[in-house]
Amino acid sequence: MRVLPNIVNISLGLVLLTGAIGVASAQGNFATATTATAPNCMAATLDAAGEGRRAFMRLNCYSCHGMGAKGGIMAPNIAGAEAGDIKEVVPNGSDEGMPAFKKYLCTNDIANLTAYLRLVGTGKEPTFTEWWVTYPAR
Repeated sequence: MRVLPNIVNISLGLVLLTGAIGVASAQGNFATATTATAPNCMAATLDAAGEGRRAFMRLNCYSCHGMGAKGGIMAPNIAGAEAGDIKEVVPNGSDEGMPAFKKYLCTNDIANLTAYLRLVGTGKEPTFTEWWVTYPAR
């Protein structure tokens, strides 16, 4: 009857070992997830509004502001936003909860975002979603 306690002890040891391995691997994943990476800047292939839409998609602005920049659950309508506001808030963030994007911006992103946001709602704005495609369909 000594077999049952041995099986229980071995099973408990395996559970603890598996948990320790999981914690060690998770710690490695967290270190990787918080490491900043360089922005994925492409050579400009579109007009300023198209490049602005590309930046809007690449920076995941739509996840808070909505696909049409008209606002969402977490963020306000930014269609037609003023250039000065974009220049201040996008790189530096805001006290209302917008994170800073300074380390993710490409050279002309602010000017291009402004050009794109000025067209939103006019029917002339680009609407593509595949920002990584060199010449996306508008």
